[in-house]
Amino acid sequence: MLTLQMDLLRTFATVADLASFTRAGDLLGRTQPAISLQIKKLEELVQAPLFERDTRQLRLTPKGEILALYARQILCLHDEAVARLRAPEIKGSVHIGIPNDFAVVLLPEVLGEFAAANARVMVNVSCDISAALLQGLERGTFDLVVAMTAEPAPLPAAKLWPERLAWVGSPERCPETLRPLPLVVYPEGCTYRARMTRALTKAGIPWRIACTTPSLAGLQAAVQAGLGVTVLSTHTIPQGLRVLGPETGFPGLPDVTIGLYYDRDRLSEAASSLINFLIRRLDESCRIPAEKPSSL
Repeated sequence: MLTLQMDLLRTFATVADLASFTRAGDLLGRTQPAISLQIKKLEELVQAPLFERDTRQLRLTPKGEILALYARQILCLHDEAVARLRAPEIKGSVHIGIPNDFAVVLLPEVLGEFAAANARVMVNVSCDISAALLQGLERGTFDLVVAMTAEPAPLPAAKLWPERLAWVGSPERCPETLRPLPLVVYPEGCTYRARMTRALTKAGIPWRIACTTPSLAGLQAAVQAGLGVTVLSTHTIPQGLRVLGPETGFPGLPDVTIGLYYDRDRLSEAASSLINFLIRRLDESCRIPAEKPSSL
């Protein structure tokens, strides 16, 4: 059976995150030739090239992308296990960013459960649109963020999940019959907003922005009041809103990507533990059935 050594995976993940053999060597305290030798050994083990090299930049191959996701998860679990064996009770603080609508799903149950099981870990939560959260992660504001994007973000991701989108409207009013179609949206930069306006324009359906709000509560209130329709992740549609099926004539929406992104320089014991906890819980909730509905 093929066994991938932990030091090879750590070197590979570091090179992948920094996109540089030299910088990875500096961080790990090894020479550039030593890093190159470890990557070569790993490529020989998996029998596939992991990086595409040119004069300007270092990029992961498709096989490299797959291994990078698994390597980060393996390393997080390894580091958490070692930390738990050395110190049974985890302590510290973690600053996590969550999209507005996912906060409704994650805060009451998932993060509440983690906090209850780890009383000495202080979890600080900020909610915003995904684009702002990813920018905050790059600035060092967060230890990790859950973010929804049209494509995987160019940041280290512990795990990625596909997620479906759906059109939703008021249970009592029918603004979907109006033209131009009134839309209730999050601010510019929101993946939902970009997907719905692009799909409507492509389908030749005239639209207008009827309401812009930064919060899920504001979005839900505006849609329930019949000010317009919107698009949400199927896992975050609040009770009281009506899913608009294919019979309404709305264009299909491609899946988006939910990513659990982290700052490798701020990956503390507490952050590693939370990442692994979130992966387990999101794996449960973000499964997409093999067969898609006809509307999508």
